[in-house]
Amino acid sequence: MLFPHWRQAGLVAGLVLLLLPASIRAQGTSAISGVVADASGGVIPGAGVRLTGAALAAPRTAVTDSTGRFTLNQLPPGEFRLRVTCESFKPSTVDRVVLASGETRDLGSLALEIGEIHYDDFVNDAEPPLTELSHAALGLLIPGRDLVELPLNGRNFTQLGTLMPGVIAPPAALGGQTGDATPGGFGNATGGFNVNGMRNQSNNFLLDGAPNNDTFNTGFVLRPPPDAIDEFRIFTHAFGAEYGRNAGAVVSVVTRAGSRRWQGSGWWFDRDDALEARNRFAVTKPALDQHQFGGTAGGPIVENKTFVFGYYEGFRNRRGTTDTRVVPNAAQRAGDFSGGPPIRDPQSGQPFPGNVIPPARLDAIAAQLLDDYVPLPNQPGNRYTQSPDVLDRPREERTKQFLRRSLQMAHSLEQLSITVTE
Repeated sequence: MLFPHWRQAGLVAGLVLLLLPASIRAQGTSAISGVVADASGGVIPGAGVRLTGAALAAPRTAVTDSTGRFTLNQLPPGEFRLRVTCESFKPSTVDRVVLASGETRDLGSLALEIGEIHYDDFVNDAEPPLTELSHAALGLLIPGRDLVELPLNGRNFTQLGTLMPGVIAPPAALGGQTGDATPGGFGNATGGFNVNGMRNQSNNFLLDGAPNNDTFNTGFVLRPPPDAIDEFRIFTHAFGAEYGRNAGAVVSVVTRAGSRRWQGSGWWFDRDDALEARNRFAVTKPALDQHQFGGTAGGPIVENKTFVFGYYEGFRNRRGTTDTRVVPNAAQRAGDFSGGPPIRDPQSGQPFPGNVIPPARLDAIAAQLLDDYVPLPNQPGNRYTQSPDVLDRPREERTKQFLRRSLQMAHSLEQLSITVTE
């Protein structure tokens, strides 16, 4: 027998595979390109390009080709600093290059001045282009700061998608419109929106480049809190072929990653019926006691090599829903339907005298069931209105979600993501 303790060997092998960094497809879908030239416009081949930024575990480098062009692919979104050097030329630095998810930024021509080595850097702030020339995709980009600061009922980031032309929310969709958005679940709490007349089944939700589609409810599976999102982008038209899958919109969410220093945040959002108005159809004010709380933390584990980021969010909700039913009043339970439509005797087919059913014809079992399970009306028109607590789980709705994301730099950029929800 090759492995006498095969269970122990399998456990060890699983732990080793879990701890090893694993490459994830579409971990970075952005790119930066440009052309290096001299003051007269002549291209400079062989120039060195170096890109640094907090989103990178290590600098990315490139060398211009025979046409003076360089391209840096598979970049994460973030803010970067680009430096160009070449022998006999002054070095040039393009400061604060902000790159969004899925964006291809063409810096155009970067001119180097002739000079000697050891010159001070020339800093040039790269302004975002007014017109996107690298692709024809139409969409909306919302950075993480706006997600945190903009008011969201239920902290559901997908509500911001409806700010874009052509995007509408179907009835009772998106969950957070009623303030009870959950990290995922059953029914319309995770439903998607309609884009340019397409069905909500036609959307493609991505989380860090991986599919996040709930094929049953036609929406998303995992909803990270705004504090854990680096940026949220929705493409509605003419997006690149690398997305594919559906003809609707592409909703791409990029979660935050650990950086070179430890930092974190915490939140607690509360909704209470003390600040709510009574439903105009309710006899008493429906109960509402909702709490959303959590925190994030991220930083280095091994300096300049391994970084980690994680979050936790809890959700507690107890709410009442107003319900109105038509029920028989006390006289009708005794067989008296006077003043109403004729009640006919099923044996003779003729109306009962005075529209009153004789007591001997009433079934005792049915009368007992009415008294035990059907309340008397408390509103005009034989209507009974109540606002009971509606709970998806015993006592109250409880959900929580975790995410841990680590980034390790070895010979190449690799990333290991683990997501756990409960």
